[in-house]
Amino acid sequence: MKHVSVEQLFSRMAKEHAERVAVEWAGRSLTYAELENESNRLGNYLIENGAVRGSVIAILSERIPDVLIATMGILKASCVFLPLDPHLPHNRRAEMLAIASPGWILADMAHLDTIKDLADRSATEIKVITLDDPSESYRDGKAVRLIGNYRSCQNQSPCAVASTPDDMCSIFFTSGSTGRPKGIAGRRKGLDHFVRWEIDTLNIGVASRVSQLTLPSFDGFLKDTFVPLCAGSTVCVPASRETVLDGPKLIDWVDSEQISVLHCVPTIFRFMLNTGLTKERFSALKHIVMAGEPVPTADVKRWYGIFGDRIQLVNLYGPTETTVTKLFYFIKPGDEHRRSIPIGKPMPGAAALIVDRDRQICPPGVVGEIYIRTPYRALGYYNQPELTREVFIQNPFHDDPDDLVYKTGDLGRLLNDGDFEFVGRYDQQVKIRGVRIELAEIEDKLRRHEAIKDTVVVALVDPSGDKYLFAYVVLRRPVAFKVLREFLASHLPSYMLPSAFMELESMSVTLNGKIDRQRLPPPHQEQSFAQSEFASPRSATEGRIASVWADVLKRRPIGIHDSFFELGGHSLLVVQVVSRLRDAFQIELSLPKFFAAPTIADLANVIETMVREQKTPSAPGIVRVPREKHRATLSSSGTQLTLVD
Repeated sequence: MKHVSVEQLFSRMAKEHAERVAVEWAGRSLTYAELENESNRLGNYLIENGAVRGSVIAILSERIPDVLIATMGILKASCVFLPLDPHLPHNRRAEMLAIASPGWILADMAHLDTIKDLADRSATEIKVITLDDPSESYRDGKAVRLIGNYRSCQNQSPCAVASTPDDMCSIFFTSGSTGRPKGIAGRRKGLDHFVRWEIDTLNIGVASRVSQLTLPSFDGFLKDTFVPLCAGSTVCVPASRETVLDGPKLIDWVDSEQISVLHCVPTIFRFMLNTGLTKERFSALKHIVMAGEPVPTADVKRWYGIFGDRIQLVNLYGPTETTVTKLFYFIKPGDEHRRSIPIGKPMPGAAALIVDRDRQICPPGVVGEIYIRTPYRALGYYNQPELTREVFIQNPFHDDPDDLVYKTGDLGRLLNDGDFEFVGRYDQQVKIRGVRIELAEIEDKLRRHEAIKDTVVVALVDPSGDKYLFAYVVLRRPVAFKVLREFLASHLPSYMLPSAFMELESMSVTLNGKIDRQRLPPPHQEQSFAQSEFASPRSATEGRIASVWADVLKRRPIGIHDSFFELGGHSLLVVQVVSRLRDAFQIELSLPKFFAAPTIADLANVIETMVREQKTPSAPGIVRVPREKHRATLSSSGTQLTLVD
């Protein structure tokens, strides 16, 4: 396949469909011509300010349209984009910047204080280009140089910097078993290869409307955005991250926006299934494309019971190291009766092998490690050559040292029909809601706390089928589990925080001295979840909240001073609780307000205040905002992004 860069594919679409809507979000839109011109302007501004082919440019923004302008502009300047989550702990972000050493950061003005904090930890100067209007009151620090706003550039012509198919285009960070995150260096032709494959395979065109549900700091963002933008389609962005995590809201959004291609992880698919779906829904939907974790056969059975085969389910498989995905499977009726849903066959341009520990090919039906061979793989781990050499190895079946395969660490088997089946992991890496997590990294951070003597972190499944993290700890001295969670929160993103802890006197070990995970005691709620001294509800409001918590957490009794998170709650369960409380009290309770009041007593105060304010007549000269507009105002602030795990 002849390489054509994604920015070239997009520019072709912009020329053919200048006035078509490229991106829609919260009642606003950006046309292909506007996105083309703004990304050209940004690319030229980067070049004018010293960026050269291969320069690493970080992006720190919450607004998807600005992230798209930044990403496309960086590629047009033949540079490398590094998307950062603005709400990661400072320590985590500092580790990433230390590895990637970006020359510039494209940022919203709202994040300049964050950049100053990072600059204080950095040995080099951080150069900042703003994506929105600079504040006149801002003053450069010693380690931060504010170059200006890219919109001051008048040059909207195509950038005059050429790239090659094997140039680096992106850095996406993932959890690392060494205790440090790993930056995966994406290859330009790998991105082009996947984008054109999905466009052709799913017949995506100018009439398609494609969902954008993934945060920019994960590689699924490439699928959500570059596929539609290179096909003349529309990228559809929900008004808030809250919509993504709320099954009923997501269903309403998919319907109202007439989404034809929905990209999501299987957990989001299950959210929708758990909210009383009917066959009248999703009139425009043609494909649901899932990746990131196994698709449960039980969910497929429920889906076919509602929709039959009217909407095609697609299962994708492929680590970020091989560029988005490399195997695919079109799920069909009858698959719900299989042992598991296959991950399918390799797409053109890729091959897969099942290899045993002696690096011999496994016969069909025998479990081994999945190796992927493709010229469209990533370039390796950025500035981490030793990690690259561990998993990008010479093909054991050829003598050519340049013929490399990627050792996925995933276990699988080849089925008799030629499809591949995913079985599990060799190591301690898990996926929770599609995000790769190295349990060893969480353990490494926990061991740095002075009260921890030893620890083991495992992934468990709650009664609703959702995974959560559970930490066993051996203590040097007494410490509240809340303190341990807060300590981890200063180093790790929220999706890597254990929901619960259990104290052990010692860890069982195997004969070779390793911790014996098979002999860890089963979690007992009375041991594992730190509770305050029990106090019963004192009011009708507290009683109703306690009842909702008990139903969602599947446990009783719950005291009014117990923390939702110390009882085992995680953000997916928060969404269920908030949705029920909204209905129960007829208020617009937001996720940030819940996170700020994680006990029944505190939350009751918040709810009672909201109920009183809702009943209070408007003061003269004050206009109350309708609920729909109020929700849009909340979403535009971006604060809900802190809640995704």
